[in-house]
Amino acid sequence: MLIYLQLIETDDDKSKFEQIYDAYRGLMFHVAFKILSQKEDAEDAVHHAFVKIAENITKISDPVCPKTKAFVVTIVENRAIDILRSRNRHQEVSFDAIAYGIPVYTEDEDQLSELILKLPAKQRQVIWLKYYHGYSLREIASMLNMSLAAAIKTDQRARKNLEALYEKGDKSL
Repeated sequence: MLIYLQLIETDDDKSKFEQIYDAYRGLMFHVAFKILSQKEDAEDAVHHAFVKIAENITKISDPVCPKTKAFVVTIVENRAIDILRSRNRHQEVSFDAIAYGIPVYTEDEDQLSELILKLPAKQRQVIWLKYYHGYSLREIASMLNMSLAAAIKTDQRARKNLEALYEKGDKSL
């Protein structure tokens, strides 16, 4: 709670925040968990909600009232929905399998999948993360500990190698 209190300037507002924290933290977790079904994600949603409450503490007149309760629940619901949308946009995948160059097999063994598996590990990782899981090159660069320029170049090389493999009729690199 000390982190949140550092965001608040006056002692009256800090006292108000403490009352809100004590009164609604359990409810907030319950609401977030009901939406997300994962403890860690629910905790993240509650944390972000408390940061938002601390930033807007001056807008709250009475810390324990139905209006404040609705405000708090709305904030945590919105954050939980944002997390849920983010989770659905980027499918969860075992990052260890991708990051360390272990071949990743798709459900249907089509020609493109076979060609992707023939790429060098780093190119295969970038292709898999970008085109299958929908991550941006900026996110991929961060995940793979490389610069954005390197991620862009790796993506270009991977696509060029895929094209070359396709034109050669499925011969290895």
